[in-house]
Amino acid sequence: MFRAIKNYNGQNANNLVKDYEATTGCCGDGNAACQYDVTIPTANAVNNIIIKDREGNDLELTSGFPVTGAANVVAAIKAAIEAVGYENDDDAVASVTSETSGSNTIYHITGDLTVVSMKHNTSTTVAATAKCTRINRCTFFYAWGGNASAVDFVINGGTAEDLGPFTLAGSTAAQVQAGIEALADWPSTAIANVVETATAFEITITDNATNSFNIDDNAFVRSDCAPAYEA
Repeated sequence: MFRAIKNYNGQNANNLVKDYEATTGCCGDGNAACQYDVTIPTANAVNNIIIKDREGNDLELTSGFPVTGAANVVAAIKAAIEAVGYENDDDAVASVTSETSGSNTIYHITGDLTVVSMKHNTSTTVAATAKCTRINRCTFFYAWGGNASAVDFVINGGTAEDLGPFTLAGSTAAQVQAGIEALADWPSTAIANVVETATAFEITITDNATNSFNIDDNAFVRSDCAPAYEA
């Protein structure tokens, strides 16, 4: 995650070990670490990121922007924030990551900084959502062949809810994703993404490790568990 470098303008950039605000002195004086999520349409260019500076004022970062494509946006965010006195430490949570959800990309920026917003398509500003409770988060996957009748979808062993009917011939991945996200028990912490192939709707859910998902009596396979944050 990002760590604010203490007195970064006064420290030698070549120092092997730098003092962080969060770890300097007896107790540290940096901000608490949080993850900030910003959702941007994948096809749109990203024009900036705004964070709070050390005095709490908005600081617009535009160096390296505009840029398109998740990998390029991640790189631009990382470079822009590092240029104003932050660096990635050895925490298991990376400073900047992204994941796809339908036609959108969700960018996760984590560290002891405050992210305000990002702008895309030259004019649309999207506020960042702060998540400051550290948890364990996993990926849940199932390749579902669809069904001409509604099937049971069970979340956390609760009451079965109807999903569908959705078929490969007559439905789209976006419709399946919307149907899943509309379920009454759908967790606010979960992010779904559905990709249609020739043989299945490949459903990927990222959510807390303690949750479970089941479709038509088939359990989603849990993997890739790692530290993350929730609101």
